[in-house]
Amino acid sequence: MGTVLGRKGLRLRNSAEANLTHPDIVAEVHREYLEAGAEVFQTNTFAANLPMLERAGLASRAAEIQAAAVRILREAVGDSGYVGANLGPTGELLAPLGTLEWSEAVAIYRQQLDAMVPLGVDFILGETFEALEEAEAAVAAARQVAPDLPLAITMSFSLPNGRTSMGVTGQQAAERLVELGVDVLGANCGHPEGLLRAFGEMVEVAGGRVLMAQPNAGVPRLRGGETVFDGTPTWSGEMAAQLIGMGARIVGGCCGTTPDHIRQVARAARAEP
Repeated sequence: MGTVLGRKGLRLRNSAEANLTHPDIVAEVHREYLEAGAEVFQTNTFAANLPMLERAGLASRAAEIQAAAVRILREAVGDSGYVGANLGPTGELLAPLGTLEWSEAVAIYRQQLDAMVPLGVDFILGETFEALEEAEAAVAAARQVAPDLPLAITMSFSLPNGRTSMGVTGQQAAERLVELGVDVLGANCGHPEGLLRAFGEMVEVAGGRVLMAQPNAGVPRLRGGETVFDGTPTWSGEMAAQLIGMGARIVGGCCGTTPDHIRQVARAARAEP
C-alpha cells in the first residue's frame, strides 16, 4: 500500500492518513491488487496505532482513521477477498530496553482493534515485528477483543543471517507463536535471504500451523534520493514458488510489491505457466 500510494504522488505524514484524505485512491489501490489476483487483503492501518499517529499529529483522529480503513477495503473488494485488520509495530522499544510497558502496548493494539473489528473483518494480522514482546502484546489484544477471529502473526527478519534486528531467530519466533496459539505464523518484510533462512526454521517447528510469507520485492536501494527495490515481478513469482515449496500456504509481498509483482505471485500460487 505504501509503495503504490507513493507512486501515485501522495505525500503523507502517515500512510494511514490517506484513509481520510484520499479514500478513493486507497480503494483504487485495493482494487488494483484484486485485479492482479490477490485474494487476501490488509487494511491500510499498518502505521495507524496511537504512537505512530502521534508522531504525525494524527492521534486525535485514530479511531476515525482505523474505521475508515475497514470500510474502504470492504467496499473495494466486497466478497471477493478476505479482509484482515492490519497491526504494525509501534516504533517504540518495550521495557526494559525502552520506556513502553507491555501493558501499554496491549492497550495500544486494543484501541486499534476496538475501532476495526466491529465493522466486520475476517481475520487479524500483526506483522513486521522485530521483538517477540511486541508480537505477544498484539496477540494478547487480539484475543481480548476478538477471541474467535483467526489470528496471523509474522516477524520481520531484517538480517541476512535470519534474525530480527532484536536477535530473534525463526525457530525462537515460531516456538513462541505456537505456544501462544496463533492460527497463522510466518515472516514478512526484512531481508529476502534472512526471510528464507528464518522461514525454513519456522517450518520445522510450526506444529501444523498454517505458514505465510510476504517478502519484500528484493533488496531496497537508494536511487536519486528515492528508495527502490531490485526485485522484478518475475523474481517475486519465483520467490513465491520457492516459499510454497518450503511449506507456505499464504504468499504475498511487502515493501516494493506492486500489482505487477502480485500478478506473478498469484500465478505461482496457482501453478499457472
